[in-house]
Amino acid sequence: MNQIAGQEAFSEALRNKARKYPDRSDARYEGGMIFPEVTPGFHLSTGDSVFTIGSCFARNVEKALLARGLTVPTAHFTAPQEEAPGQPNRILNQYNPGTMLQCVTALDRPVDGAGLYPAGKGEVLDCLLATGSRPVAEARAMERRGQIRDLYAEGLAQSDVVVVTLGLVETWYDNETGTYLNEAPSRKLMNAHPGRFLFQQLDIGQSQMLIFEMLERLMEKGRRKVLLTVSPVPIQVTFAGGDAVSRNAYSKSVLRVVAELAIQSFKDVDYFPSYEIITTLGLNAYGEDNVHVRPAIVDRVIGYMTSRYLCEAEQ
Repeated sequence: MNQIAGQEAFSEALRNKARKYPDRSDARYEGGMIFPEVTPGFHLSTGDSVFTIGSCFARNVEKALLARGLTVPTAHFTAPQEEAPGQPNRILNQYNPGTMLQCVTALDRPVDGAGLYPAGKGEVLDCLLATGSRPVAEARAMERRGQIRDLYAEGLAQSDVVVVTLGLVETWYDNETGTYLNEAPSRKLMNAHPGRFLFQQLDIGQSQMLIFEMLERLMEKGRRKVLLTVSPVPIQVTFAGGDAVSRNAYSKSVLRVVAELAIQSFKDVDYFPSYEIITTLGLNAYGEDNVHVRPAIVDRVIGYMTSRYLCEAEQ
């Protein structure tokens, strides 16, 4: 519980110029969106290396950072279109805290086959990756895992800042190998192995445990700063029951709470409100699918982020 004496609370509020929710005459309101005041705990310089971890919104962030003169190791990773159609590095997408943590803890270990499942014709499906359920030969799956592990190891080694985009709290878990999955196993596989696979909707405590361990590893011995943000991209399909709109609100709320706990607990962790900014525009921020944020909106929001974290450092 965060509590302070009543008199102190009044004094702090009076000193806080952003204490009132902005109306349309407020400087924080611009072009249909609200841009909350941001006070950086650290700064970036042109040419700095920034490593990105997270959901598909992280791919949008990469483009905007590159355009502003920052080095982004993950932006240059590519996979063949037949393995993961769309953006060349979309195979890096990590949606839930469990798989994000696994990417960070796998740096010093040989690649293994956890999360690889037979798909027939000598091929396997890699449920640790965002492949769109496209199988590949087992040798290729292991090679690809090695490439991604090396990307994390080398990219993190050269980056003093990591941007982590938290996506959702729904995840699948392989009980046999103790592995969080990025894609659901097939029904055929689940039917063949009753009880092996579990669906989990992470709560605040579970999410906090996973995210805090990831942060501790990323910042070990004060090596890095972390900028947390919550993805404005909604969940597309829910396994938790009920309406996907309500399940999405739960996911984002849990992750936002954990992000707040993180900035209170770690001095080298900041939070940037990309979720809050984009959702103030409503569905006008999104494409026809009501899921993916329009590129021009992403550019405005990340432009605001870099104006606070990059430009101030150079003034």
